[in-house]
Amino acid sequence: MVSGRRGEKRQEQQAFALKGTMPAITMLCLRTADVSAIERQLEGHISQMPHFFLHLPILLDLDALGDEPVDLGALAGLLRKHNLVPIAVRNPTDAQRERAVAAGLGVLRTPLTRSPRQGAPAEGATPTPGPVAVGPAPADRGVAGAAADRGTAGPARRPRDAAPAADAAEPPPAGLTVRHPVRSGQVIYVPHGDLVVLSPVSSGAELIANDNIHVYAPLRGRAMAGAHNNADASIFCMSLEAEFVSIAGRYLMADEIPDEHRGKPARISVQNDGLVVTRL
Repeated sequence: MVSGRRGEKRQEQQAFALKGTMPAITMLCLRTADVSAIERQLEGHISQMPHFFLHLPILLDLDALGDEPVDLGALAGLLRKHNLVPIAVRNPTDAQRERAVAAGLGVLRTPLTRSPRQGAPAEGATPTPGPVAVGPAPADRGVAGAAADRGTAGPARRPRDAAPAADAAEPPPAGLTVRHPVRSGQVIYVPHGDLVVLSPVSSGAELIANDNIHVYAPLRGRAMAGAHNNADASIFCMSLEAEFVSIAGRYLMADEIPDEHRGKPARISVQNDGLVVTRL
């Protein structure tokens, strides 16, 4: 009997494995501790692209708050109410760390984390891609403001105090062409015209455009065309391996993309109020 039990133990498999890697997540870089102000701006972003934010993992960066107290329990509840998933805080003070743990949040410890008292990064330093800055903002920022705060390769915006030319209105940018690979954690947003990518789009990367998206390489990340409810937009790619595709609020998750189109040239478009995938 003893030898039999030992044999059973030798055949048991491990219940889990620990790995040190982490997929790309979205950071909310808090600029205020006012939970009501955060909710107002968050609702504006979600209303423009609700499916993009659905069940999105959120990392709260507290660096800009310094020692200012913030009700992390109320903030975590607010995010969950809007179908977001708060997972951890970054750059907390000792008091903020205690509040985070009490709210059921983790505390991220990575080489990217710096003390809130170290000051701003040195001039010329490369910013970490991916964060969404949350705080009081002008009413006209919308998704374009979110994209700019997230370190995206979107078009430059006019300073708030700069007046437009009196003789003619500035024409909107005519799209964007990206020639370098789009890596995990990077977000590229184009509010006017088509977004054209000539290199691979990695898993965890995000492409957002109000018009069409063209990827002349493998598309492995997320692609959201027709972001402002433009149902005439399409997504084109040379190899469809996406995690998520969306056009004007209609979307397909990776497991909903037909197997016959995976890894092949494809077009995604809106038909009969849903998304269809066709071969190029």
